[in-house]
Amino acid sequence: MERKLKVLMSAYACEPGKGSEPEVGWQWALQMARFHDVTVLTRANNRRPIEVALAELRGRQPLPEFVYHDRATFLLDMKEHTKGVKLYYLLWQRSARNVARQLHAERRFDLMHHVTFAGFRYPAVIWGHGVPSIWGPIGGIESIPFTLLPWRHPRSLVPELLRNASNFLQTMPSNILPKRAAATTRVLVSTPETKQAFARLGVQAQLMPTIGLRTSELLRTPHRASKGPLRLLFVGNIITLKGVDLAIEALAASGTGATLTLLGEGNFLPSVRRLTKRLGIADRVSFRGRLPRAQVLTLYPEFDVFLFPSLHDTGGYAVIEAMFNELPVICLDCGGPAVSVRESCGVKVPLTRRAEVIAGLADGIRLYDQDRQRLAEHGRAAREVVIQEYDWDKKGEQMNKVYEEASERAISESKLGKRMKNYSGVGLVTKALHQAVSFKGAVASLVFLLLVAALGILSLTALKDEARLIVTDTLPGLSYAGEANAYLADSTRTLLFIVTKDEEKRVKLHEEISALSGRTSSYLEKYKASILSEDERSRYMAVVVARAEYFAVRNRILLLAEAGQMEKSLAMFKDSLIPTQARVKQAGDGLLEFNRHQAEHRGQRIMTICTVTQIVVAGAFVLIFFLGFSLGVFR
Repeated sequence: MERKLKVLMSAYACEPGKGSEPEVGWQWALQMARFHDVTVLTRANNRRPIEVALAELRGRQPLPEFVYHDRATFLLDMKEHTKGVKLYYLLWQRSARNVARQLHAERRFDLMHHVTFAGFRYPAVIWGHGVPSIWGPIGGIESIPFTLLPWRHPRSLVPELLRNASNFLQTMPSNILPKRAAATTRVLVSTPETKQAFARLGVQAQLMPTIGLRTSELLRTPHRASKGPLRLLFVGNIITLKGVDLAIEALAASGTGATLTLLGEGNFLPSVRRLTKRLGIADRVSFRGRLPRAQVLTLYPEFDVFLFPSLHDTGGYAVIEAMFNELPVICLDCGGPAVSVRESCGVKVPLTRRAEVIAGLADGIRLYDQDRQRLAEHGRAAREVVIQEYDWDKKGEQMNKVYEEASERAISESKLGKRMKNYSGVGLVTKALHQAVSFKGAVASLVFLLLVAALGILSLTALKDEARLIVTDTLPGLSYAGEANAYLADSTRTLLFIVTKDEEKRVKLHEEISALSGRTSSYLEKYKASILSEDERSRYMAVVVARAEYFAVRNRILLLAEAGQMEKSLAMFKDSLIPTQARVKQAGDGLLEFNRHQAEHRGQRIMTICTVTQIVVAGAFVLIFFLGFSLGVFR
């Protein structure tokens, strides 16, 4: 087909020189502008770098036209301050569809193509306009097997569990994914797992990696394999999904003297550092932090093998950059790397049990450590794969064929007009595509949210009751019982009164004895006002009775001492007062221990209420999350 198509490309992420998805959006826009009249709908935030790059390219190649769109400023601020990128993306897609509709009314596009975000779980603006549409390449259906989940890193475990659940629910035949596929002329996928998921839904998707390189613009430094220890390299974020812990354990299990250098940062870095020390290989693992891409490109030739055990990676720019620099790759047989790495240029380890995966990675390390000739052969083959299949110009030609086929299909199929009409804004499918929330999903979510709110009220009521008991009973009880217990039976001053002959000192001692007794009685009276249970009352009465007995004996001793009968008073002190004091102290200790136990019990109840509430609320929200995708709450 020689005629140029008028194409609307949706590329939320589109920015030159930034790497990752922004680079994907930018490169696909440039490539397809070589063959067709391309209008790119992207974020206004991308405008400045795009305009600078376009100025540099003007006159050297055909260029796409860009239309910039963003939501209101307060939503942009929300995205920046809350890191709510995905929520903002959904809102952006909703309003961008209206922009696409207006553009189509003005320009009458022949085809619409969604490029970024490249995740299968998100909506796109390309559906429902009555023209052929291309979705992708998309990915993201790759899920981490149960045995390889980051069980030792809770911060990462919960997102991965939710992601696995989301993948399962969104690929159910009853969910929105089949409707999206039915509304699309051609579905392109970047990973085998995504292709298989669509196949299970009866959709024949085409496998096409979404990433590429401008190979003609990359400098080539001839690679020389080292004769010493094998030099392994990892480039990427040091997070659990990249499988860095698997790489470290495989290095230790390989039995070689190989070294590993990691370029990157992430929240898993402290755990990885501790792991290297625990395995005794800290001296063979180097952490060099995150470096600029330009610097990383110059470092590849310094290494022998690229070790990249990522558990779900739709693309993997670092993988094809390493391959371009003649580094064979050891990776897991999943995601984008599984497509890039062939038997002739690397080792792919199946996703099985953790121990088997580590053993497989270790075997790959030993293979290249012991066979340097094969290492060199695989390195050369890796470079050839990238040049032949990942060069952007060649990928542009591949996509152009997809464009042509989609357009020809639109012309040749007489039923296409009716099929597209079903997604143009008048049916149930249109509602699913043009509304962010479904009625049944919203009702289900509302019911569960009300249940969560009721649970929150009950939980707060229980917490309030426990806190009231602690404030009105436990804390006063502990305070009064502690103060009273300190001077329930003070025999020291009584003994001093007996042996002291100085009348002035005796008067002073008697005053102190009376003051302490009065103070203790005051605290006991205050304690009495906070008694709530019969058990507590009986313990309190035991203190009162024992103390009354103590006072009776003490008063007789004081009278004998005042009468000058020191020997009798000393004998009664020893034979009667000391045992009585012990009983008072025992009763007082029992009352204080009761209050300590109450404080511990009520504090534990508060912790239990909080923990149970957290678990139930989290479970409720997970259930809402599941219902959201199974009932279609989210598009």
